[in-house]
Amino acid sequence: MGFFSRLFGRNDTQATDAEQTPIKKVSPQIARLTKKLENKYGQAQERQMAIDQLAEVGSVEAAQALLKRFSFRIEQTIGDEEEKRSVYDHLVALGPTSVQPILDYLNNENSPYWPTKALRQIVGDEETVTHLLDIIGSMEAIFDRDIQRKVELVSNLCEFDHPEVIKALFEFAKDENEEIRVRAVEAMAKMGNEDLCDVLIDRLVDPSETQRMRVSILSLLVDRKWKVKHRKEEIRKVIPDSFWIDDVGTIKAR
Repeated sequence: MGFFSRLFGRNDTQATDAEQTPIKKVSPQIARLTKKLENKYGQAQERQMAIDQLAEVGSVEAAQALLKRFSFRIEQTIGDEEEKRSVYDHLVALGPTSVQPILDYLNNENSPYWPTKALRQIVGDEETVTHLLDIIGSMEAIFDRDIQRKVELVSNLCEFDHPEVIKALFEFAKDENEEIRVRAVEAMAKMGNEDLCDVLIDRLVDPSETQRMRVSILSLLVDRKWKVKHRKEEIRKVIPDSFWIDDVGTIKAR
């Protein structure tokens, strides 16, 4: 088969597969409720009613629709939080039915905070960490949207004090994308694990590291008051004027 035939044509196997695997259409009820749920300019009562009715349906299809509420914000901050909390509660109540829709959402959409929180409640920390690291590890993160999704997923890792998460953050702190490196450092800061100190200093003194990343690391070391006396001379070669190291090896901001 020629190049253009492969590009535009289909062979018999493809035709058979397509005929045997029909595209599943969303039911009219789910479609109607999803439209109401996604109307960010509609009445809050209508969105909440749609959320509750989808939860009553309780199917995988309904869980997929519920997850769409995490993809946008409304102007009323408190109302936005309440609606997302309501969706979270319903997803948790649906239990195993929600798991695959949540994983599909995390694989394709931004705003992972609430879905991750729901997944954690349903399957526990161990399985959630495995899923998150698998998703992040399989991402190519070529386009801006993919990079942003990876950045947000890395940020959410700080919720898990888990050996595999710490190991992963070590690697993300060396990622070629600066934003991912910064978020990895921020995640480490929230975890407060002093075992991370030497890894951060390695990034700090790396000649190729950016000034933004160095400031992020130094700010973390200032906040945690972790002592770096054993590597004080290395740090002095790269530390900007806005920071200094005292005699006992504690970094401080001027």
